[in-house]
Amino acid sequence: MYDHDPDDVAVLGWEEFTLRQWESIFFGYRSWAGLRTLGRRWSDLIEVGLGCTQEVADRLVNAAVINAPNEAWTSGDAKATVSGMTDVLARIPAALSDMTDLEPGVTATLLKQHARLLSFIQAQATGRG
Repeated sequence: MYDHDPDDVAVLGWEEFTLRQWESIFFGYRSWAGLRTLGRRWSDLIEVGLGCTQEVADRLVNAAVINAPNEAWTSGDAKATVSGMTDVLARIPAALSDMTDLEPGVTATLLKQHARLLSFIQAQATGRG
């Protein structure tokens, strides 16, 4: 992980770490943090959220964030930012499917974890969590 010690997850728990990382990404967009900083924050979220390696998280972030089309929502209101961030997270399964070098069982596990992460984030973002 880039910005956190792996023990942070053990101390905070998956849900709290995920929420804090999500907020960090949100504030990064709102304060015009650099792409590298945002990429690292996304990578930490994906690594912990999916339970994958940093290498896999980095590849997913490259596909879904770094090399994705420029997003107009990054300068909009808070709701637009959260919606855009959720859309980025929703791109992860396609990026996973493009990673043909992963074992099928690994891909299936990561997709299952992604569904858990996305569901959790959507519930928190809409106030239903």
